[in-house]
Amino acid sequence: MKKAFAAGCILAAAAFAAGFILPIRLDMIFGAVSAILIVLSIIMSGLAVSGEEQRANYHSETKEGRQARLKMAAAFFLAAIPSAVCLFIMIL
Repeated sequence: MKKAFAAGCILAAAAFAAGFILPIRLDMIFGAVSAILIVLSIIMSGLAVSGEEQRANYHSETKEGRQARLKMAAAFFLAAIPSAVCLFIMIL
């Protein structure tokens, strides 16, 4: 999980550098990066499916597969935290 957070910090730094190169506002870049990573986290965790689909997924996947999927979702969420913090700093 430390690697995911470190990757998020590197991604936030790259977004910050891109804000000086591209003619786009910094808060839009940080917002887009945060939104993409959070949406990927939601998709990987399975929160975007209905209850019936969630139940079917729970009974059809192995415990190891579920743990790997949730670990990947947590990694995407942790990678989104630095960009989200930068977005909140930019807004304030």
